Amino acid sequence: GHVVWALLSVSMVHDEEGEPLYFVSQIQNISERKRAEEALKESEQRFRSTFEDAPIGVALVGLPSSSPDSATRYLRVNRALCEMLGYAEEELLSMTSSDVTHPEDLEESRARAKRLVEAGGSKYTIEKRYVRSDGRVVWAMLNVSLVRDSEGSPSHFVSQYQDVTQRKETEEALRRSEERYRNVVEEQTELVCRFLPDLTLTFANDAYCRYFEKSSEELVGGRFLDDVREADHAYYEEQLTRLNPESPTATVEERALTPGGLRWLHWADTAIFDVDGRIVEYQSVGRDVTERREAEERLEYQAFYDPLTRLPNRALFMDRLDHALSRANRQESKVAVLFVDLDNFKVINDSLGHEAGDQLLVAVGERLKGCLRPEDTAARLGGDEFTILIEDVNNVNELTLIAERITEILQPPFALEEQELFVTISIGIAFSSSAEERSENLLRAADLAMYRAKQRGKARYEVFDRSMHTNALERLVLETELRRAVELGEFKVYYQPIVAVENGRIAGLEALVRWEHPKRGLLLPREFLSIAEETGLIVRIDHWVLREACKQARAWQERYPNAPLLTVAVNVSPKQIFHPELVAKILGEIGIDPSTLHVEITEDAMMKSNAARSADYALRALKDLGVKLAMDDFGMGYSSLAHLKRFPVDFLKIDRSFINALGQDINGTSKDLEIVSAMIHLTHALGLKVVVEGVESLEQLEQLQGMGCDFVQGNYFSEPLPGEGISVLMDIL
Repeated sequence: GHVVWALLSVSMVHDEEGEPLYFVSQIQNISERKRAEEALKESEQRFRSTFEDAPIGVALVGLPSSSPDSATRYLRVNRALCEMLGYAEEELLSMTSSDVTHPEDLEESRARAKRLVEAGGSKYTIEKRYVRSDGRVVWAMLNVSLVRDSEGSPSHFVSQYQDVTQRKETEEALRRSEERYRNVVEEQTELVCRFLPDLTLTFANDAYCRYFEKSSEELVGGRFLDDVREADHAYYEEQLTRLNPESPTATVEERALTPGGLRWLHWADTAIFDVDGRIVEYQSVGRDVTERREAEERLEYQAFYDPLTRLPNRALFMDRLDHALSRANRQESKVAVLFVDLDNFKVINDSLGHEAGDQLLVAVGERLKGCLRPEDTAARLGGDEFTILIEDVNNVNELTLIAERITEILQPPFALEEQELFVTISIGIAFSSSAEERSENLLRAADLAMYRAKQRGKARYEVFDRSMHTNALERLVLETELRRAVELGEFKVYYQPIVAVENGRIAGLEALVRWEHPKRGLLLPREFLSIAEETGLIVRIDHWVLREACKQARAWQERYPNAPLLTVAVNVSPKQIFHPELVAKILGEIGIDPSTLHVEITEDAMMKSNAARSADYALRALKDLGVKLAMDDFGMGYSSLAHLKRFPVDFLKIDRSFINALGQDINGTSKDLEIVSAMIHLTHALGLKVVVEGVESLEQLEQLQGMGCDFVQGNYFSEPLPGEGISVLMDIL
């Protein structure tokens, strides 16, 4: 059933006469040849199909001649090559490979083809550039195979062209990018390096090398930042381990030992990962931030430390107190605060100057630090106020022992500018009482206890109790109400007659301020003047009283023109006397005779050493106005005769405490008589007039008459009355 191919040869046989007799047929089996021809045909068909439809360029190229400049001519080209080079098939077949090869690649291309033919090779591969018909350059991966004939002689080339332009352009772009990157890295001033996960340096730019004064060869292969402080580097390595593909960057600041000393470096790190998400390398960019860190440290120091004593300030103290209370709450222990205030520090400042005062504060701070445990904190809140934080205390007795030790340590004199100073302190002690204790409350409690120590004579300590808080709240309420009273004018002036002893007639009146409180009624000065002095409201109150008293005196003088000229005495604070121009202004506005105004100032205020010189100047300015001056509460202060002789006063007012026993038959009466008599005679010896306060009985008046007293005042004649009441009294008299 198989089909065979045969070559049939037929011959016609003729007879003698030329007539056909029969055929002679010869049959030769050619099936193998036919099959070979069919296979060749199919092979040629497949080659043609493969050649024409190949996705890459394919060409049959002739051999070069022996001439050095000979070119290889295209014998056959496929469609892909035509499209790659932009020529039609007929155009390429009329061209040589040299016509489309880039000029810069032509020499090497010819040399490679020549070597392949002469050296007996079979193929070579090269990447080269071709110039398209539109002038654009394309890159091709060229695979050239040498075809030989049956005798082994070179016949032609089969060339395959794969377009790699995009890859080459990408590579070129990457190369340029890497070159730019390298240039940037090398030229920038920041420190750039790369290192492996084990911190082995693989790259360091010039800035990095210059900074550490080492060559790249010395650095690469070594461990990244071997000179970083161990504690800092441990933290740095910990931060590197936290990097992951979702969070590949981190910034760290650490200290490194450099040729320029210990410096702060800021690093921006980026982790580089492989396809499996494992870190293969780190890139780090660093810069020196030493100046900034030092500036921050200076700012932090300024924010949390007192620049004078170098002790913690209020902010740092409160922060430590907050943490101490939190620890105490967890550990069920106690915390205490001691509030320390120097006694009479203002006197030191005013007499010796602020420089000496500052030296004293520094010295006190040093002694306080020296007597505390390392875990305790001494701070300066401001001025002459210090605070001490004591942790882990069991009871108040421990704190009183600490207060006594502090007092003892501060007892020795302080040597300041070749002058020894002794100081005393008032201490307030507050003890945490509950887990909910707040730092502000504990400090406020210690402050209140210190204030109590001041009130009770200074140079002592007091432990806080709840009554102090109650008193402080009451005082705060009273201060608020006092400020409102000044704004709303809730004050009223009462007057008490001053009587001439020789004739029993009213010679003048002392103006006494009262507060008409809307809820508590009429308040005496002792209930509010101390707060007014502390808050500075006393100046406004004194000014108002002075104006009202002058207006009332002018009204009385006009009402009783035939009576001896009435005087009015006004007790003013030390702050008020330092403004004699205000007194002059009031006298001018009211139109009162200056000699009828008596300005009273207490002996204690007048004699303080820090105010004596200023007081002397202010009093003389008042005298120049024609105003009379009186020293109030004489005998209650610590004046010396030298001071008394220096001040330009006209009257001395003897305090009521010296005459309380006069007129009573009790022990000590004769001694009181002698004291009062001596004071009156002393006053007269100085050429001054004397006024005795607090006369309550006829017996006291008679005894004072016998001593030669000039003027008296007291409830024996009249209690203090409002202006209308005094007018009625004067009408009767």
